[in-house]
Amino acid sequence: MTTRTILALAVIGALAGCASTATQGDFGKSVDSLIKAQAFNPASLTTPSTAAVTGVDPDYANNVVVEMRQDVSKREEIKEPIQMLMLGSGGGW
Repeated sequence: MTTRTILALAVIGALAGCASTATQGDFGKSVDSLIKAQAFNPASLTTPSTAAVTGVDPDYANNVVVEMRQDVSKREEIKEPIQMLMLGSGGGW
């Protein structure tokens, strides 16, 4: 009797593991919607233009350059050697 019960529970568990979930049915759609939302012109995702980019907003370009230059580390801060302690090498772990 116990063997049949265990076998029945194993079969039920195996079948329950094969059931699809709501996440699996919608898998990948969030990535597609994100890509479409980030595109300035969604029509260009399917029919891209062959023309070269000829200009950029000067205020936007200036803000990008300013932001990129703000987070540059100073040489004194990065001159220190990196110390890595492994388990059992006296690191106190």
